[in-house]
Amino acid sequence: MFDAIPLQLPTFNRLADYFGIWAIEPTAFLGQWSVAAATDLFRHVSAGPAPRPATQMSMQPSKKGDKSVAVISVAGTLMKQQPSMGGTSTVQIRRDVRAAANDPNVSGILLRVDSPGGTVSGTADLAADVKAARKMKPVWAHIEDLGASAAYWVASQADQVFANTSTALVGSIGTVMTVYDASVAAEREGIKTLVFRTGPLKGLGTPGDPVSEEQSAHLQAIVNEMQTHFDAAVRNGRGMSAAQLAAVKSGGVFTAAEALDKRLIDGIRSLDSTLSALGAAK
Repeated sequence: MFDAIPLQLPTFNRLADYFGIWAIEPTAFLGQWSVAAATDLFRHVSAGPAPRPATQMSMQPSKKGDKSVAVISVAGTLMKQQPSMGGTSTVQIRRDVRAAANDPNVSGILLRVDSPGGTVSGTADLAADVKAARKMKPVWAHIEDLGASAAYWVASQADQVFANTSTALVGSIGTVMTVYDASVAAEREGIKTLVFRTGPLKGLGTPGDPVSEEQSAHLQAIVNEMQTHFDAAVRNGRGMSAAQLAAVKSGGVFTAAEALDKRLIDGIRSLDSTLSALGAAK
């Protein structure tokens, strides 16, 4: 059983998440970054937190008497907060997973995934809750068209993972962080940025200040460390060897047929078929 202490969603816009480390499909990241860069951050913060749904969960009849299958949506950009630019809170999904796992009237849990991924922040906690829920009842994941990066990290912790069609895209196992070095542009404009710091990493990324080799190495080390946790979750969740994991770590997505061949999923089937099978599962 999960603890009775309720998980609290952040009640403010975690702007640092937008500029932190992401586990997201590359083209989706570029789109998200473009939106964030064009946003008036002062007005964005002043507007307050995004509306939060009470739940991401619905119930479907199972084949076990009066019990139900809990269907939990894992959709859009995943962030710890309720994403202020659209998507789903990983904390809200955790709340739903815990509620379904503790509910004696729920026979199984289906994660309905359609997401390019999201921030690393919050993903490991959600993945851990999915793994823990498996000890209480069957937990399956059904990828509808896209299950990438952080979303796949979460899905990989389910007992079984399916994709809806052969055109679904799966994987994108990788992490990314972007920092702009605008020092050359500033120099052309006759601007010299002076950063008074107490250590070589303080002020990293200040507009107009060159990003040093030491700073670049520091950021790459952080991204690499985050990736080790992603790798471990996928390898353990999917029962992969080191060689099998290495073969899917390109950072890109695979079609469902390729994903099946590479052990990222267990089959290609419709949502109705998956729900029916999970409703009868022990």
